[in-house]
Amino acid sequence: MSEMLTKIKKKINSQNLLNQQIKEIEFILKQKHELLTKEEVLELEQEKLSLESQKITSNLSFEQKFNDFFYTYNEIENTQDISWLIPNVIPKQSLGVLYGAPGSGKSTLILKYCKYLLSNMNEIFIIYIDGDMSVNKLKDLEISKLIDTYQKRFKYGGKANGNLALRTQELLAHLVKVQENNLDKKYLIIEDSLSLLAIKKQGFIDTNELFRYEKKLRELGSTVIIVHHLNKSGTFADTQHIENYADYTYLIERNEFNGCILLNPKKASRFNIQAKAYTTDNREIIDEVDFSMANIGRSESSFVNIISDLLSYGEMKQSEIIKYLKEISFSTKYSVGEKKIINWLEKWAKNAKWSFEQRASEKNAKYYYLHQAKKLAKLPNYNKKEI
Repeated sequence: MSEMLTKIKKKINSQNLLNQQIKEIEFILKQKHELLTKEEVLELEQEKLSLESQKITSNLSFEQKFNDFFYTYNEIENTQDISWLIPNVIPKQSLGVLYGAPGSGKSTLILKYCKYLLSNMNEIFIIYIDGDMSVNKLKDLEISKLIDTYQKRFKYGGKANGNLALRTQELLAHLVKVQENNLDKKYLIIEDSLSLLAIKKQGFIDTNELFRYEKKLRELGSTVIIVHHLNKSGTFADTQHIENYADYTYLIERNEFNGCILLNPKKASRFNIQAKAYTTDNREIIDEVDFSMANIGRSESSFVNIISDLLSYGEMKQSEIIKYLKEISFSTKYSVGEKKIINWLEKWAKNAKWSFEQRASEKNAKYYYLHQAKKLAKLPNYNKKEI
């Protein structure tokens, strides 16, 4: 080792020792003050001043000292726009968490996305790590067909050979190296579910190891989706850090009334993720539908259908609508009062299902109508249907 290098290292070590001693004195003065005499307090304070006087201070200007901390104009202006794997749902180069109760449709939904990506993006490579499902279930889900069709572009792992969590971490560590050596390829890594695949400490997910390799993969250009379960009380299992460390999160729910799977954004960060809803048949996703329509119960759904049909024949006054609903026993059947009916009329007007106007000439009475129905009502030969 050269004499100059030895000298510099000695200087650095000396400064580090000074900082350590100052911190020790500050700790004693703050935390152990009651154990000291006045003379000892004074001695420590003087010693601290002496040590601080020996510290080498920087001669750099404010701009020079913090040059690597502040963004420049070009760094911000030249950054790439956010791009998506699934538009407004899964951003590229991100770490997202999809969580929900067992049976809510998390795996069904992700497999649907996998099929879409594999058939539409030739540069995508999917690694699906599954700690939940049996081989028989995988056969029912036609996982074997995906493996056969896409081969190297779709890998499905999770065979219980030893410690599944440790094996998963070994795989993730290796994927970091693979992504480093293949920056032209874009990997999507799915972990289903985190409670079985993460490293644990004393029975709980070890937050020091949480997303250790996933963050590295994201930095290299990979996209990571974590699947997690809610606990029996319907809240986040294990640790809130699972959500805090993620770029975005979705709560996945199943509306048992209409069989829809609902994606409800809970944390968006910088991503403009949006709520989504999908109809299902025999646990298979059929089509995407309007979220606001899917995220309602039987009584509200019936209300929307009845009012839409009613207004298709022409405009109606709010009082007439309420009277009609009472006549057909809607209020009694669904235990819905007049206040709820008014709230629903206003809610779905805001959602553009129909419109309304308040007419001062008729004591501010509210009239509801469909745009098309209102046009029809003005035609000479149009006759409003009897109700």
